[in-house]
Amino acid sequence: MGLIRTSVCSEPGDSGGPLFAGTTGLGITSGGSGNCTSGGTTYFAPAARAATGYGVGPW
Repeated sequence: MGLIRTSVCSEPGDSGGPLFAGTTGLGITSGGSGNCTSGGTTYFAPAARAATGYGVGPW
């Protein structure tokens, strides 16, 4: 599984934060470029992949 690429605004320190669609958790912030003033790209690790790494997935 690859990363989820978005145009969601992120800033330094946002790593580890969640990506939601409504009430469904989709991913965990893992990096990106740009900022909330000029825009940019933010990447998220799929939540299912992260959960499996900790032995709590897949669902």
